[in-house]
Amino acid sequence: MTRSERALLFCLAEEIILHLRNRLAEIENLHPRESALGIATFQERLRNIEELLDGAKKEHERTV
Repeated sequence: MTRSERALLFCLAEEIILHLRNRLAEIENLHPRESALGIATFQERLRNIEELLDGAKKEHERTV
């Protein structure tokens, strides 16, 4: 993978995370009690994506 391809993927991942955070905030405001399990699941999936991105960035920094 080239440096520019990796940079593009990082940018896309960060944009997806921002959209997911916004969506999570909307869900929490609309149905805070009724969808507690759905919110918790969504939060866990978002955290997993964030952790994967952080790990990939750290690995990228070590190789540059």
